[in-house]
Amino acid sequence: MPPIPNAHAAFVLIATAVSLGLFSHPRVPLATAALAVLAALLIGFTGAPFTQAGQTFAPSALLAGFSDPPLIAIVSLMIVGQGVVETGALQPVGRTLGHLWDRAPQMVFLLTLLIAATTSAFINNTPVVILLMPLLTGIAARAQESPARLLMPMGFATLIGGMATTIGTSTNLLVIGIAGKMGLPPLGMFAFTAPAVTAGLVGIVYLWLVAPHMLPRSAALHTGSPRLFTARFGLSTDSPMVGRT
Repeated sequence: MPPIPNAHAAFVLIATAVSLGLFSHPRVPLATAALAVLAALLIGFTGAPFTQAGQTFAPSALLAGFSDPPLIAIVSLMIVGQGVVETGALQPVGRTLGHLWDRAPQMVFLLTLLIAATTSAFINNTPVVILLMPLLTGIAARAQESPARLLMPMGFATLIGGMATTIGTSTNLLVIGIAGKMGLPPLGMFAFTAPAVTAGLVGIVYLWLVAPHMLPRSAALHTGSPRLFTARFGLSTDSPMVGRT
């Protein structure tokens, strides 16, 4: 193992290990763990300043990352995604897919994968998964099949779609930010859409035709309820529907 450069580097490595432990602890909230690690770094570098080549590292520089454009873009996309969830903007898409599923399940499954991938190229994939998960889970329950055969391909389709644009995934945004700091020319929103779509089409076909057959068939969904629902409609005495079947 190469030697650690200095005590401050060792402190940061220890803080990183502690943060990973806190993030994985079920009883420690994620926000609490993150703030605790940040506070420890600020206090540590303030109490024991790091000096190199005659220059003292300012602890406030640790907060400079919050002003990084890629991070701001990531947070903004999360806000947009939560807005999509709260407003139900994509619910008509889910309802349409549900109505068409019984007619041509295989083709609608392909359409579902394409919609998941395309939508994830422009917004965070979390709201896309939230939209499609109840639909696919209900379909699996009706068919008495494993939901993994539908959910796993859909989840991977959202990851494939995120590669197509610079805002589709946080990884792309981070790479673009680092490239800009290295002096490379800026990358446009669709700079690598062509290779991503080329590889993505192959991936979508694989998720559509091959992946479901590699996932378990017999593990049907058990929800603890028969998923039977009763709907009641109240009609006023002067309703035009009174007396009709």
